[in-house]
Amino acid sequence: MDTQTNIANALLDLSLEYPSRSDFSMDEIAVRAGMTRQDLYQQHFRSNREIVEYLRQTMGTEINALFQQYNPATGQNPLDYFVNNILPMLYKNRKLIRCFCTTEIDPTWRPFIQKIYLEWGLNNYNTSGNAYHLSDRAMTKLFVKSTMAIVEAWLCQEDPAPIEEFRTDFLRLTKTPIYELLTVKTS
Repeated sequence: MDTQTNIANALLDLSLEYPSRSDFSMDEIAVRAGMTRQDLYQQHFRSNREIVEYLRQTMGTEINALFQQYNPATGQNPLDYFVNNILPMLYKNRKLIRCFCTTEIDPTWRPFIQKIYLEWGLNNYNTSGNAYHLSDRAMTKLFVKSTMAIVEAWLCQEDPAPIEEFRTDFLRLTKTPIYELLTVKTS
């Protein structure tokens, strides 16, 4: 594991251990990473904000690169592309996703990632929004938020199912009307 990854993992571990905290000292991060504060500064991180920005940019770059590989001319459903290409990358980065979604370390994570996904969705989805009195943008936004909610519910579990098992579940969840996902409890 390279030093920057070690430092980033130290911050993720601290955040998961103390989810209500949004700021950690460089001393705390250095100790968790098994290095001195001076070594930490030599890796170009001056604050935990810089580490969060590094993680965010790394993830954003990876997601954007995968989204750019999608070719609508193939006729592949964008959701199938998401399941086969984006979900495995998100699963690989599940610790970061879980940390960003369940702790205070990056309160702007959801809008950041939703913006990336929304831009891709607007360029690649045709919606039936008019049938529901919603614009294409509103319908795409609804779809993006629903999709991200499924991803969060999956990856924020303590031990999420492996991607090989969850792919099918993800598609089933997106194809099943929400009305059918719940039943009334009877005593």
